[in-house]
Amino acid sequence: MVTCLQTKRNQSMNMPAGAIFISFDAVPVSGVIVEALKVARGLARNGVKSYLDLGYDIKIDKGKFNKPYGHEQEIYKDIFTLVRVEYIQYVPHYNINFINHSHNALISQKTIVSAKEQEEIMLAIREASRQLAHRIVQLWERLNIKYVIVENGTLPENIIYTKALYLAIDVYGKRHGLGNFVIWRDHDLMWNSEKTVMKYGPAPYPHAVKPVKSSHITYVTLNTHLKNKLEKWCDYEVEIKVKRNTYDFGRQGNYTNIRERLCIRDNDILIARTTRIIPQKRLDRDIYLVHRLNQLYLENEIDRKVFLAVAGDRHEDDACYQELRALAKNIDVSLYIKFIGSLQHKSTSSQKNLDAIEDLYYSCDLVSFLTSWDYDSYGNPIGEAISSQRCYITTSYEYYWEVYGQYGFEAPVMATSEERDGLPDDAFISDLYQFLNNKQLMIDVAQRNFSIGKQVLSNNVIDVLDLDYSRSGMGDNVFVSIVLPVYNESERIDEVLLSLFNQKTCDGMITNESYELIIVDNNSTDDSVEKVNAFKAQNPFMDIHIIKETIQGVSSARKRGMDYASWRSKARDSRLGVQKKHYIVSADADCTVDSYWLHALIKKMMEENADLGTCNYYYNEESFRHRPNLFQEIQKTLRCRDMSFSLFGGFPDGKGFAVERTLYDKVGGIEIFYQLNNGRFVEHLSDDWDFGIRVIAWGGKPVYARDSRVEINSRRVDTILEEVIAGVAYGQDGIIIMKDVRPDVEEQKPTLCDTTPAQSQQAWFCSIKDYVPKNIVLPALLNPQILLENAAVREFFTQPVADRLYRRIHEIKHESRIIDFKSIHAYKTPAYRLYFEFRNEIFSALRRAVGEDIGFPPPLPACFDAVNPEDFERFVYYFCEDRESGEAHNYFANGGVF
Repeated sequence: MVTCLQTKRNQSMNMPAGAIFISFDAVPVSGVIVEALKVARGLARNGVKSYLDLGYDIKIDKGKFNKPYGHEQEIYKDIFTLVRVEYIQYVPHYNINFINHSHNALISQKTIVSAKEQEEIMLAIREASRQLAHRIVQLWERLNIKYVIVENGTLPENIIYTKALYLAIDVYGKRHGLGNFVIWRDHDLMWNSEKTVMKYGPAPYPHAVKPVKSSHITYVTLNTHLKNKLEKWCDYEVEIKVKRNTYDFGRQGNYTNIRERLCIRDNDILIARTTRIIPQKRLDRDIYLVHRLNQLYLENEIDRKVFLAVAGDRHEDDACYQELRALAKNIDVSLYIKFIGSLQHKSTSSQKNLDAIEDLYYSCDLVSFLTSWDYDSYGNPIGEAISSQRCYITTSYEYYWEVYGQYGFEAPVMATSEERDGLPDDAFISDLYQFLNNKQLMIDVAQRNFSIGKQVLSNNVIDVLDLDYSRSGMGDNVFVSIVLPVYNESERIDEVLLSLFNQKTCDGMITNESYELIIVDNNSTDDSVEKVNAFKAQNPFMDIHIIKETIQGVSSARKRGMDYASWRSKARDSRLGVQKKHYIVSADADCTVDSYWLHALIKKMMEENADLGTCNYYYNEESFRHRPNLFQEIQKTLRCRDMSFSLFGGFPDGKGFAVERTLYDKVGGIEIFYQLNNGRFVEHLSDDWDFGIRVIAWGGKPVYARDSRVEINSRRVDTILEEVIAGVAYGQDGIIIMKDVRPDVEEQKPTLCDTTPAQSQQAWFCSIKDYVPKNIVLPALLNPQILLENAAVREFFTQPVADRLYRRIHEIKHESRIIDFKSIHAYKTPAYRLYFEFRNEIFSALRRAVGEDIGFPPPLPACFDAVNPEDFERFVYYFCEDRESGEAHNYFANGGVF
């Protein structure tokens, strides 16, 4: 027996890595499965074979429990291999009668049982779950499963299976040392599905299985509303990620125009409706709309007809289908309503000669989604229309504005609400009629929607998986992960990689076996990734992993890489049965590091038992040989930085910092802040800085490793010198965003000249105004006790100033009713205020500690000229309160200079 099991295990090890999709829907073709197909295609590109369990043995109300697969195999034969848990008939209590009885007694509470009977049911469920979990694990072992994707898993259709699935994930993940290998997705949560019949009973759903906190599982839902409800239900024990459904914006291929087959002229209007034919979808609205639009064309003597093509299964709800046909007949539009049956996507259809959904969208003028206000899901047809460059119409159903409307998609929207959910009114019909008669407007709207859609509807849920794990787990001796976000760095990447490879050590601490490099490709369009792969092939002794982050922005890329490093190290520790410190290090793809950079950084952190380590930065003086004035101002800022970081420990910069994994996980990792820029949400540039604030505010210990040196690429100054001098290098009016500072050689030449004395002073003023609130004031704001207890800090400020500053911080905290200064929006105003109030004392301290050339504070804003001394503190508050004025951001230089 042992030999037989070992043989099976050996056979599975020789199989390709597998992913299993488990649907709680028990429907062979659905929106849930369409989304699964998109993930499966992404996995296939990574060499992963996908399996699908349609859930026939999970959800019993579809009448398919124990039903063998038949035609379903043909539907998905090119993408999925259909599987199911074997020998479930031998699992005690796992049958239709018991599952139905337990659901009625515990979930819907339609069956009243005694406390003793309830306990007996729960005991039977536990036993059935344990044995079913064993069979699930056996299936995964046989298929060499590395990834599990659960669809609609929070629906308490079958709590035996749900409990068994959680048990199986825990056992299998630990056995194989897997990290984050499960995506648990919910498209229809129980408070949102079949609400009127209370299929899942009343809140708080006492016996439904809540999501389990697990290092193996990422929970995903479709929008923020559902995320908030699910997290609240779980008492905030788990974090839910929002991942919207995704669409293909690079479609290619031959599509069939089906208008001729439907007897529709080119000049006529074809409205497409791809939906289930059930009352909730409100197809009566579309039929009525066709009637009214045709009336308008007739009244205006325009030779056009409006047709509706409904792609849905007419047999699913025959009563609804017959009512719709009767309505069409009563209002005399039967000729214009085409029920064309269910359509598959071209990628899933095994019969390529049949019409597909893509053909219908290709043929139509407009896609309709006039569903009921309480429609409980996402609205795939809208996304399909956008990605097909077709206009759409929709109701303002409950989730429309969150899912689509807020991003600026344009469409005629029929206003609906819980109280007002009837037929289209005359105003909506009139607006739509005008829209349909403006062909150029429709083309423009479709193109604008397509452009927005590419940005917000093409990210895939697959990105949350540790896709690299199937190929290479973390080495046993690795205790440092270097994360390098890369976007179009072809010119510099070889030099940067070489500097990371040629790391030296004094005592054998840092070798190529003790650290790994995680490259995060942030949608590069040049040959950066090819160069990384070539470097990897030439240097097989360096552990290099390449992953992708599709959300554009260095903050998202850094977060993706650092999260990935954390997952990998925890999976390795789980596999080895150990728990040891692991350091996650950020580097920059345009900056080279010195030979002892990593050694000095990690050694300093280990010696002082630190949680956060920051590096020392410098510019190559040769790059400024002909610009001595500019270089002098840069050096003054870096001297101030060296002093304050030595005193306070410093804050991280993406160019080089490290965090111990335990603290990284404790504070929730990198947090992405967003801000509005030209009407669009963009990533705030200060994710690294704000991460440092969170670590320190949570009690983490920062240290400064002076000997860990990073050379900053001079292009950060070279290409935007005028903006550097003005202090708006990375934005103004409160907006701080990443800029592409790659130089254009011809455009750069005029900028490579020295600054005048006036320009030098202006650059210095902008630099020091940005530096002081962040590096002198902020450490005291986050930890005022250092003003009383740290002798070096008291000596820097002098004791009377340190005592005054301590008192003033607490006065401001009380005035502002602020609990702490962790958030970027909480610390800015107090830091600015304290700068103004203590600027003379701080500059006096800087002159003593750094040098007399630091000079005196820059001039105050002109608005203070008319402010009386006794009113100074009060008007400083008004100036610094950035909710009221962007002036303070501009004065303090918006994100630094050097």
